[in-house]
Amino acid sequence: MNYLQVMESFDEAQRSLVLAFIWGRSRLPRVAEEYQSKMKITSLSRSGREPDQLFPISHTCFFHLELPRYSSFAVMQQRLLYASTECTVVDGDGSLQ
Repeated sequence: MNYLQVMESFDEAQRSLVLAFIWGRSRLPRVAEEYQSKMKITSLSRSGREPDQLFPISHTCFFHLELPRYSSFAVMQQRLLYASTECTVVDGDGSLQ
């Protein structure tokens, strides 16, 4: 399964929430010069834990997502959507109020 495929399955509002979860902002810059850094996705592995029981971890200051190796598309979709809808503390552009 693929992160991009999961993102394509989300509607625009859900994609904005995921972006805010990863970056602290709900919109991408309009031009390349405005990017501070490129998005980085790495595998999250916690020894002794079942990946399907883990949630993704974001590092908004670095535009970085640690994504467990989920067993299915549906699990990845559910975990990423849950994390992005329930973890809305960082709001760098003020759009989630």
